[in-house]
Amino acid sequence: MNQIIYEMADLCGRGESFVLATVITRNGSAPRSAGAKMLVKADGSTTGTVGGGILEAQVERLASEIMNNHCAIVQGFQFSGKDAATMDAICGGKVDVLVEWLDANDSKVAAIIQDLQAAVTSHRKAWLVTILPTASDMSYWVLVHPDSSVIGSLPPGLSLEMILETCHPNLVDFGQQQAMVEPVNIAGTAYIFGAGHVSRSLAEFTEAVGFWTVVLDDRSEYANRQRFTKADEVIVLDSFSNALGKIEIDRDSFIVIVTRGHQNDLTVLAQVLKTGAGYIGMIGSRRKCELIFQELRRSGCSEEDIMRVHAPIGLPIEAETPEEIGISIAAEMIQARADLSK
Repeated sequence: MNQIIYEMADLCGRGESFVLATVITRNGSAPRSAGAKMLVKADGSTTGTVGGGILEAQVERLASEIMNNHCAIVQGFQFSGKDAATMDAICGGKVDVLVEWLDANDSKVAAIIQDLQAAVTSHRKAWLVTILPTASDMSYWVLVHPDSSVIGSLPPGLSLEMILETCHPNLVDFGQQQAMVEPVNIAGTAYIFGAGHVSRSLAEFTEAVGFWTVVLDDRSEYANRQRFTKADEVIVLDSFSNALGKIEIDRDSFIVIVTRGHQNDLTVLAQVLKTGAGYIGMIGSRRKCELIFQELRRSGCSEEDIMRVHAPIGLPIEAETPEEIGISIAAEMIQARADLSK
């Protein structure tokens, strides 16, 4: 979604209106889940995807009509198993797609897109609420911030509390209308402690799958932008003994401990176990991990806390190289993120 937001901001800055297609419901094995987006420019070029193949071709044709008519519509698309073979799906399914024209010269639209871009750039949470079109009205947007401030106007019956509790794109009913609620920057923050070879590979994958990625180490020759070009932040610590001094850990935080030694791993783990991090993983053999756990028990750490730690870290795929280990860790983090959103 972030790429789409930056593209929208660029188009608004140039005064170029566009069409946005958003999957709002999916049934069966349709290729993309709710929230998948495709932006269509006036020249027909696109950014993003709603599933590829015949679905995307049909949405692009509909987008061309919407571009000319300056309107919005929710269109259902039903596919057979034969149709699905042209897409990223195995068998048939159905999707409902909102296709809406956005006027780049509308000050309300521009204000929301500008604020969305600022939220993405500064990694602030926000919720984009799209009120779906009715027979008499166009679709329109409202942006909600964590402090309950709102850009735009929420219609009666749409609960602000419900919006703030939404962790993944969701179509909601209120009265005789519907709204699409989409969280921004809820994908989680990956805090990777250690800047060695595994960390370098992992940061590439966590960034690619939507985690805001922060790398932390006490060695500037390792923790730097030359080595971590894809990381969102690179922090040089004074010492691992104060590993959390510059960050705030919450349920959306995913902690990965891959430092250069047993003692540093223990030092970081002892600190993060005192937080509400949604995921904690530590690299190492089963023997090394058990030695660290024994030390934590002697210091008063509970079994409940120790059970929170994914160690050895990563899914068991017989990974050996830094790249393979990075993939196994990223996959486990994706799985944990999905579990947290249920």
